[in-house]
Amino acid sequence: MKVAACESIRPSGRVEAVRGSVVDVSFPERLPSIFHVLRAGEQGEVVLEVVAHLNPHTVRGVALTPTRDLQRGSPVHDTREPLKVPVGERVLGRVFDVFGRTIDGKEPVEGGEWRSIHAAPVPLMRRPSAAEVFVTGIKSIDVLAPLERGGKSGLFGAPVSARPS
Repeated sequence: MKVAACESIRPSGRVEAVRGSVVDVSFPERLPSIFHVLRAGEQGEVVLEVVAHLNPHTVRGVALTPTRDLQRGSPVHDTREPLKVPVGERVLGRVFDVFGRTIDGKEPVEGGEWRSIHAAPVPLMRRPSAAEVFVTGIKSIDVLAPLERGGKSGLFGAPVSARPS
């Protein structure tokens, strides 16, 4: 994920409450926008995404990484950017995590165009009227859960290193 190092940036907020993967953060000056990525903890090790404004000084975020060691009063930095992933021909046939990092054992994808995962959908007038199946070449997906070309989808599973042998 393209996020500036946060060690040298003054914290803009503080953790108010941690309830599992839900974290409330107070900001004395300006609230981060919905979908902005926040970095929490002393080293910015916990990544949060803003999902709601609770009041003029508090946001609710969902943790995208474990919240272990995160506590009330921990510093929080607003990256002022949404979660972004690489797009274009260079990502075809590649596997990424939610942060746009490759997890397929091949070289990382650097540079090029990156877009927010919350980009606006294509307007109805520009969408094709006939549905077309996107063939992945993975039999279990193509048969049990076929994907529509041009649609959005997500597949969930444990990383290869976390699977029992």
